[in-house]
Amino acid sequence: MTLDTIRSCYSEMFQAEKKVADYILKHPEEVVELNIAELAKRSETSDATVIRMCRHVGYSGFYQMKISLASELLGKQKKDVQSEQGSLKEFFDKVSRDIREAAEKMDQDIVKRCVNLLAEAETVYLIAWGNTGEIAADFAHRLTRLGIKSFVSDVPEYAIRSVGLSGKRDVMVAISHSGEAIHVIQALRLAREIGMETILITDTRQSDAAREAGYVLCTES
Repeated sequence: MTLDTIRSCYSEMFQAEKKVADYILKHPEEVVELNIAELAKRSETSDATVIRMCRHVGYSGFYQMKISLASELLGKQKKDVQSEQGSLKEFFDKVSRDIREAAEKMDQDIVKRCVNLLAEAETVYLIAWGNTGEIAADFAHRLTRLGIKSFVSDVPEYAIRSVGLSGKRDVMVAISHSGEAIHVIQALRLAREIGMETILITDTRQSDAAREAGYVLCTES
C-alpha cells in the first residue's frame, strides 16, 4: 500500500523528501487532486524533490504514485460506477478545459456516448505524451477513484505494446492537440484493428488521429 510504503521508507529519506512524505501522509485525499507543482508548493519543496521522494518509495514518478494512492483510497470508499456517470461527464469537461477551456465546443451527444463507453469498459487505456501526458495521468487516477480500471504510461513503446494485449471490452482514450502525434496515431490504428472502441480528444477534426478514432471530441469551433 502506498501510505504504508512511504512510512516504511521514511527513515531513509533526506530531510526535504520527508517534508513531501509528511504532507502526503497528513493529506492523502488532497494529494490525489494536486499536480506536482501544487504538492511541491504546499510541502515547501520543489518539483525535483517530489519526484525524488516518489522514486525513493519505488515509483517511476509522481503521477504513478498518485494513481496508486488513489487506488488505495478507493479501497476505503467504493463508489457505484453507474451512479457516477455525472462525474465522468464532469471529467470530460475538465479535460477539455485543460486543453483549451472549451467544453461548450464539444458535441454533447458524443460526450454522452463516450461517458457510457467508459462506464462499461473493462479497462480504459490513456494514450498521450508530452504536454498532454499530465492530463492523461490525471484522467487515469480519477477513473480509478470511480472504480474504473485504467492504464497509462509515459513510455510510448510500452503503452503501445500494452494496447496490443487489450481486448474488445476495453476502451482507448487518446489525447493530442494536433492529432498528428505519431505514437498516438499508431496506438489508435492498433486499437481499431483489435476492435476496441476509441475516443480522441483533440483541437482539430482534420488530422490523421481523428481519421483513426471512433469518436472525436474536438475543442475547435
